[in-house]
Amino acid sequence: MTSRQISQRSVAETDIIIDARTTDQFFADAARRARGIDAGDLTPQPARLSFASMEMLLDALTANRWRVLRALQGGGHTSIRALARLLGRDYRGVHGDVTRLIELGLVARDDSKRVFVPWRRITAEISVDEEAA
Repeated sequence: MTSRQISQRSVAETDIIIDARTTDQFFADAARRARGIDAGDLTPQPARLSFASMEMLLDALTANRWRVLRALQGGGHTSIRALARLLGRDYRGVHGDVTRLIELGLVARDDSKRVFVPWRRITAEISVDEEAA
């Protein structure tokens, strides 16, 4: 995905929400959205990255990975080596964090193999409810 492709998408499509939700919550939301589409509501919705538990979310998105996201969001396309220097961390640790963020779809690589955040806005919804635990 290139930055040109992102700029051509709607704002809602360039936002992502990260949360923890149960399978029941996930399917209830999907059913609600399907009913809306059936009723003619074709309003674009933000992308969503959901985890089965808050523990899984916090394990995947560590404090260091949030720092990587913030640095990339503010700095644009960059090499992992330059990112490591910016963060004051070793290359190997930053490379591991970037690899995991790519797997999650929160970071992407451009044609020059530089990394970047393909999202305009990343929102994390944190809940202390038992259901999200």
